[in-house]
Amino acid sequence: MEGETSSDALTRIMRKCLTGRRYLIVLDDVWNFKVNDQFVSLFPENNNCSRVLFTTRLEEVAKYNSSWFSKHDVRFLNKKESWDLLRQKVFDETPCPHELEEAGNKIAENCEGIPLTIVTVADILSRSNDKTLEYWNMVAANKQNSVFIDAYEQMFEVLYPSYEYLPQHLKPCFLYMAVFPQNYEIPFYKLVRLWNAEGFLEMGFLETPEYATWFTLDQLYMNNVATVHEKSLNDITKTCGLYSPFWHLCNKEATKIKFFRGLNTLDHCLVQEDLKGQRRLCIRNNVLFGIKDAYDSIASVSTVRSLLCTGPYHQYPVPVCLEYLRLLRILDALTILFYEFPMQVTNLVRLRYLSLTLNGDIPDFISKLWNLQYLIVHRCLSIVESDGKSPYLPMEIWDMEELKHLHVMGSDLPDPHCEDSLLPNLSTLLDVSPQSCTKDVFERIPNLRKLGIRIESTPDNNDDDDKPLCCFDHISNLDNLETLKCATVNPRIMLSKVVAWPPTPLHCLPSSLVTLSLSGFGFAWKELSKISSLPNLRVLKLKRYAFRGPDWEVCDGEFPCLQYLLIEDTDLKNWTFRSRSYYLPRLESLVVRHCYKLEDIPQKFGSHLKKIELVDCNPLALDCIDLEKTTSRYKGRGVDLSVRYSWD
Repeated sequence: MEGETSSDALTRIMRKCLTGRRYLIVLDDVWNFKVNDQFVSLFPENNNCSRVLFTTRLEEVAKYNSSWFSKHDVRFLNKKESWDLLRQKVFDETPCPHELEEAGNKIAENCEGIPLTIVTVADILSRSNDKTLEYWNMVAANKQNSVFIDAYEQMFEVLYPSYEYLPQHLKPCFLYMAVFPQNYEIPFYKLVRLWNAEGFLEMGFLETPEYATWFTLDQLYMNNVATVHEKSLNDITKTCGLYSPFWHLCNKEATKIKFFRGLNTLDHCLVQEDLKGQRRLCIRNNVLFGIKDAYDSIASVSTVRSLLCTGPYHQYPVPVCLEYLRLLRILDALTILFYEFPMQVTNLVRLRYLSLTLNGDIPDFISKLWNLQYLIVHRCLSIVESDGKSPYLPMEIWDMEELKHLHVMGSDLPDPHCEDSLLPNLSTLLDVSPQSCTKDVFERIPNLRKLGIRIESTPDNNDDDDKPLCCFDHISNLDNLETLKCATVNPRIMLSKVVAWPPTPLHCLPSSLVTLSLSGFGFAWKELSKISSLPNLRVLKLKRYAFRGPDWEVCDGEFPCLQYLLIEDTDLKNWTFRSRSYYLPRLESLVVRHCYKLEDIPQKFGSHLKKIELVDCNPLALDCIDLEKTTSRYKGRGVDLSVRYSWD
């Protein structure tokens, strides 16, 4: 028609063709957020059960169009469904030979519930002339088998748009998740540290690295390219990772654009074209350092900024070519054992992140690493002396003003050597003993947000020795402290003498505290009232006889903001509320584990409760209530009630 645009003409023709007809329109793999704005006007409403179906990989696309369309999340297939699909695609109507069923089930399981992987693997198997048990067992035994590699290659073009359409700031974060081995469950806080040290995180003025990492991961989840493996008590990601097809895609793309190169075998080390110009090397087999050809090849990559040893822990020292990699900013070598501190590290003045497993001492020249933000040292052997005292870090640690995270197992932070000593950026200090918890130390780390204290009690301590509790005396000086974890290394000894200790100093905890974890103290339950009024306390974890005694009574107004409570391994028998009103009004998640004497559990929690989990507790704890009635009430409120016994 005259003056009509091509878009208007298409709309008119489509509506004319569909008016009065019953139709099904499928729009596959939609990437445009405004699909409803562009297409809905094309389809007339005939009131005859016509349907428009569109598929998308992007959560935001589905949410944007939810006012027009009903949203349905496609789940992964379970083991049975995976095997049924694989068997159908391989054998069609022909029965599967009985001897192949066990291997077939394993192959299907290795497809990780992803229909595209199952169909692709099945197609390769169906076209193979080798359908012997030996061949299928070989395929089932290893996801690095050529069948799976071929399948991932075939899927690459289909999956690549998921990477290509990512916002630019998410692409390095997504690729970086593949530096770890295939199907590795990446600890959330390790990703926080590495992403931050690499400079990937986009943080607002008031944002923390943890929040920026959580937000970045959430965007990757919404794009369906990453997955959560495990969540913590308070519903925060503990571990995450990539499914195998995306892991393969990331490794291929990262090698191509010189983002990183993963080295699994000697052959990988000898392909100079793949190594040349790489900015990151991921050593997934630490033995490679002990092979001269591999060592020389790795040492020749002068452009490397990050050396990530992500393979299994190797219990024997191997030579690491640090003297040749002068531009390193990240050295993650926790899976390699060093008997002594590697002297070559002191020349790596650009280092921001250093983690290793070491049995020797930290030298005073560590302060030459003036850019270092993360220092993490694990121990292979115990270095705690018989008197229970831990060695101190060198005094020069106070000169490292860029430090954000300090975790040196078995070592303490010394008292500052001069008045202007200050670690203004230190936000995390872990695995220190009460020796480090002095007023002078705490005053020089004013921005500390996370503190982990390790208490070592030895058999030769006097029963009236209250020195282990001195760690609480000056915590009130930490005005920004949000997370405190305090645990005893050997709680059996502590419990044998706890009754002789003076009243607990829990009233000294700062009001800024959000998460508190206590383990092995054996305090009386009534002492909990000293922390019950903390205004920001949302997460409370009580483990391994943190409190002891048969009775705990919660009083009016206690723990007004508590959202997550864990009670684990204690002799608690009766847990009650003082009156009949509702208590713990903000509680969302309650987990009780290994409380074998527990007979009484309160029922009147606030309306925010979402989850109750009881694991290996005394069955009498449930006999005191009408389980069927309680289950009905909780489920009616959307509460996930889980009761598990390992002896069932």
